[in-house]
Amino acid sequence: MSLLRKADVGGAARSLAFNPDGSLLAVGMKNGEFLLLKGDSLEVLARKRDRHSTVHDIKFSPNGQYLALGNNDSSVDFYVIRVESTLTRAGMCKGIPSYVTQLDWSADGKLIKISTGTYETLIFSAPTGSPVPPAEAEQVTWATWTSVLGREVVGIWPRNADRGDVNCAHLSHGENALATGDDSGLVKLFDFPSEEKYAKHTSYVGHSAHVTNLRFSSDDKYLISTGGDDCCVLVWRCQ
Repeated sequence: MSLLRKADVGGAARSLAFNPDGSLLAVGMKNGEFLLLKGDSLEVLARKRDRHSTVHDIKFSPNGQYLALGNNDSSVDFYVIRVESTLTRAGMCKGIPSYVTQLDWSADGKLIKISTGTYETLIFSAPTGSPVPPAEAEQVTWATWTSVLGREVVGIWPRNADRGDVNCAHLSHGENALATGDDSGLVKLFDFPSEEKYAKHTSYVGHSAHVTNLRFSSDDKYLISTGGDDCCVLVWRCQ
């Protein structure tokens, strides 16, 4: 086994995302900066810093035109992605009551769903950042689902769990299976949606500490999970 690519981003990275065609990799930093790298060579193309708090989540819009950054200072920023020009902030979401934990774009790229540290889900238009009443977004199709909040995922929360027990989630691309990671180090697999409390699931043991994040591969053949204190990345084969 040999290392194929390596990039020095100059500090602690907190979040990562590829654009839809894989040609760009966005890196959110602990100091509030973000970088754009070439997806194949990891050459740094651009870097920008308008805030000074951790970028907890970072995601490209479905068409790759915009990049959204969810920050620790209770804000979400939208940037226009033009590699050949200066990165420009196109808008921002204000009035978020706590730090941002997860971001999910709508399939048409017109809305963004924000999950917060106070366990609230908020919806805003993109890139203007105008609030959208939840009732107006009930029929929205989401491009991704990484939120641990919402009626569709009520069943992922175990009995007697405090709100910090489930850290992360990811819906498979087939949209029939939801994986979660929790403070007990368990990776769990649920049917989606899981609208009934304490839904049936399968638990998998591998991490010795809390699970910080997880993602299905693009073909849903694998699930990759990252641990906290155990400093491990595990790859699970989906059968």
